[in-house]
Amino acid sequence: MERSKIYRMIQMVLSDRKGMLERGVTFSWTIEGDERIIGLVFDVILDRYFLYNQTSLLTEVQEIARLVECRPEEIVRALSCLSGIRLESNHIIERLMNIEEATISENGSILVAIRLGGWLTHQLHQIGRDALLPC
Repeated sequence: MERSKIYRMIQMVLSDRKGMLERGVTFSWTIEGDERIIGLVFDVILDRYFLYNQTSLLTEVQEIARLVECRPEEIVRALSCLSGIRLESNHIIERLMNIEEATISENGSILVAIRLGGWLTHQLHQIGRDALLPC
């Protein structure tokens, strides 16, 4: 699948509360949130995925809040919303991403460990692979 189609599919998952993608993959949001902030947080996660080439990422909530210019509690809500997006295909149910751990350090920093789901990882791998193909 070409890169632009993959981006449109991901955009559809992030902007519609419920729907169906190609090949019978359905998705639904289980937690409501501000689409603008969710999109900004998702962009930061994507940047880190492509920078570190890892599906498990450890990030600081306050750092993302500074990057996207909003309050840390809005980032926590956006991460909750992203982890609440449910994908289903052929009786397989998964989340867009999972929050594996959240901790508060002694200085008050909130660290969140997230793991991207299989469907999203596959789509991002396709984008990265296509970027490496010769022109």
